[in-house]
Amino acid sequence: MFHNNYTGFAALIIVSFLFVGFVSAWQKKIRLAKFDLGINSSMNRKFQIVLIIAIIGFLFYLDFLRDYVFKNLDWRMDFQYHMEQGGSPDKYVDGTDSWMKSVLGEASSNTIYLLKYMASGIFIVIYTFISHLIMRLAYPDQNTFPFTFLLYGLGTLSMLLVFGFYFFEWSIQTKAKFYLTSMEIGHFLESSLPTLLMLLGFKIYLSSQEVKPNE
Repeated sequence: MFHNNYTGFAALIIVSFLFVGFVSAWQKKIRLAKFDLGINSSMNRKFQIVLIIAIIGFLFYLDFLRDYVFKNLDWRMDFQYHMEQGGSPDKYVDGTDSWMKSVLGEASSNTIYLLKYMASGIFIVIYTFISHLIMRLAYPDQNTFPFTFLLYGLGTLSMLLVFGFYFFEWSIQTKAKFYLTSMEIGHFLESSLPTLLMLLGFKIYLSSQEVKPNE
């Protein structure tokens, strides 16, 4: 139903407007916005380091939790799809964890498919918040919020832009490539990697700012 060129063009136009709006808002307001979470340089530095290590440890655990959620959603969706097509429970194995089965109940494959997108959005928000929290603890004297928001904002819009091409009337192979590419961008955003890159990238940025006055 939604897989046609008109839907594809509509999706690209919407995401393009979102891109322009986001960049404009970032330049005018977001780059100056502060979301400090009550963290400042007066906090005990040793306590900050211990807290950073603990939160990064949780961030790595979150990677496993995300993997658990999406694998079980995929397994349950696949099983339910075959049941809806008249398949026999004896022929298809449902690898879904018992707890996830109780949560999902008898949800249809289409419902679980939509839940995957909802879960992706929730995880991106969680990772954005945790990343900002770690950045604030690591650089309490700096306004790191615009830096974090820019990466996750542009990353999410890039994922949506690539996914928009999926709706065009391409061949199945081409559509699969756009879908998988957008999914990989999502995997990047829903992982600990952006946070680790931002910690290093912001340090390089601060170093470059210190060098300029001396040039």
